[in-house]
Amino acid sequence: MTDNIDCPLKIVIVGAGIAGLAAALGLRKEGHQVTLLERSELAKEVGAAIHIAPNAHGLLRELGVHPETFGANPVHGLAEYDGKNGALRMSVDLREQLKIWQHPWVLSHRVQLHEALREHSVSPEGAGPPAILKTSAKVTHIDPETATVTLADGSQVSGDLILGADGASSVSRGVVAGENLKPFASGKSAFRFMIPCKEILSDPEAATLFKEGYLCLWMADDRRLVMYPCSNNTIMNFVGIHPSTLSETKREEGWDNGASKEALLKVYEEFGPKVQALLKLADASSLKIWSLLDMDRIPRWFKGKVVLLGDAAHPFLPRSIAIEDSASLITLLPKGTSPKDIPERLALYEKIRDERAHNVQDFTRRMGADINDETRGKMNIMEFVNYNYGHDEFHNSRHELKKLLCSKNGPTYLRQPIAFGPSPSPRQDHFGRTYSSEDATFTMYTIRFKTSATYLKNLFPPGVFSFVSPGTVAEATLRATELNNLPWLGGGGYSFVGLWIHGVQHVKEDGTKVLGSFIPFLFENLSDPILTGRDELGMPKLHCDIEIRKNSGRTKIFCAWRGAEFLEMTLGPATAGSNGVVTNGGGDISKHESEDNQFVYRYVPSVGKPGEADAEYPVFFPKPTNSPTAVDRTRHGSTKDSGIEFRPGDWETFPTIHHITSFLADMPISTILETKTVEGRGLDDLSRVQRLE
Repeated sequence: MTDNIDCPLKIVIVGAGIAGLAAALGLRKEGHQVTLLERSELAKEVGAAIHIAPNAHGLLRELGVHPETFGANPVHGLAEYDGKNGALRMSVDLREQLKIWQHPWVLSHRVQLHEALREHSVSPEGAGPPAILKTSAKVTHIDPETATVTLADGSQVSGDLILGADGASSVSRGVVAGENLKPFASGKSAFRFMIPCKEILSDPEAATLFKEGYLCLWMADDRRLVMYPCSNNTIMNFVGIHPSTLSETKREEGWDNGASKEALLKVYEEFGPKVQALLKLADASSLKIWSLLDMDRIPRWFKGKVVLLGDAAHPFLPRSIAIEDSASLITLLPKGTSPKDIPERLALYEKIRDERAHNVQDFTRRMGADINDETRGKMNIMEFVNYNYGHDEFHNSRHELKKLLCSKNGPTYLRQPIAFGPSPSPRQDHFGRTYSSEDATFTMYTIRFKTSATYLKNLFPPGVFSFVSPGTVAEATLRATELNNLPWLGGGGYSFVGLWIHGVQHVKEDGTKVLGSFIPFLFENLSDPILTGRDELGMPKLHCDIEIRKNSGRTKIFCAWRGAEFLEMTLGPATAGSNGVVTNGGGDISKHESEDNQFVYRYVPSVGKPGEADAEYPVFFPKPTNSPTAVDRTRHGSTKDSGIEFRPGDWETFPTIHHITSFLADMPISTILETKTVEGRGLDDLSRVQRLE
């Protein structure tokens, strides 16, 4: 629930990488106060590009970050070469195939993505308070119970929640998962460097390998080379994965370490002269090497008020997974989230992210294994691509959060269409919480009359209801009601007209009698209450237009179907001395208390089986022991000037309700007993409804 709108959360994010900045941007948009603590000075790095897969691209767009605006170029195709001789194995144009994804697969310079996220997070423009970014803020200690971070200079930063987005060498991970869980060397390293496309095109031999918009791979048994463009196809990014022993990499904190160009050429010397020509264009001063790390699955994602995301939780997955972590946390901590909600939201985050993140981690681990390594196993790459790209974490987490919020309110009513969760009605909101209708207002217009019991008993389901009296005279009430200021209708209202047949009983199997008034129909002028009443209560509701006119103390009520009237009720002017204020629920329309109990009969037809029912049974609405209705005024009308006129029409006039209008038109009305207008406030939501047997 969101009941903390004016008190945003104070969130501290440790680490201002892609995951941390994406989280900061989204949480800022939700109105939270965000502080980012980054241990580095955020100096620009070189030599790194990044895939922005369709699933991540969509998340960035929802955050207001559009990769194409800072040079990200779409993937056009895929080319694979033999790493032993450089021969082309395949070349596939993917532009048509990639149209199945809602968002494009693009290739971006990592720095440009990082700068865009940072600018959107800290800019004074945009929704929510700008995030505060503190650089050179090395974290030395985190208290998960108080959500307090201690920095190397001795200063402290506290909040309601700490997000640990501090990468592979995470301090946060030690707090959450234990100090013994750390990344370890995978046995592989990666050269990272970039070459301007114009330099490649100026070299006759290297230029033959240039494919605009193509991701190119050279695959050998224990090493591979990946090349793809970024920055509007002006720079070619290279990743060279190989056994660490071949480049004698010394693992240090982070991955931005210098590398030897001689080692690069040596590792890939068998890839052919064209590849060697490419690699010779690398700038030795900007050549970096990255020790690829792995890590066991974390046993938990949060502890107290500290939660992990990105590389701190699952190092060296595709960046799309880190952005998904951020999207999930943003969604689970919307505007209005209270500090007391945080524990269950973090538990839900762990549930949402753990399986997916580690499924992707396992696949990338096997993809990185040597071609002849048994751990690589049989892999269905397209199945993985569909699993990875065909996911939207904003959509997924919103759905999971809604399920959580709905579950907190006990059983809820579901109505068609059920795919969207609980359906708002007088008895529940979209999270299943009850409404307060104490400020709703009503005006009831009633005409009580005598009629034929032998005629009306034809409306009873056989063997279910009967009249208490054995006589042939029955009493019934035609009631029209105006409702306004209903919270479940956004303050709006509607009207209904129905028939209450009094003096009815249902005899249970044990012989016990239940007394009340039977309602054979209710006409209403709004579809929403018709659907809720039918589905949740079993009410016999139909639609019609209802108009209430008042003139010279007389009230006329008209019911019509597409302009053709089938009912006119007339209530005569108020009689002398009938105006008055009645408190404590006075002014009830019935003469006998048992009449305030109500019966309807629920019937649900079976699909494809005419004449059969999936469910049919009597429904009982007992009069509440403490009526919530406050009656402000009751006016008795003149019975001499009152009347009821039903017009049967024909099948052409009333094609869907003629079977009802014709029956009502033949109903004999012998005497008008009473007319009454009751005004009041506060409504019963009928949640006390009971199924009889």
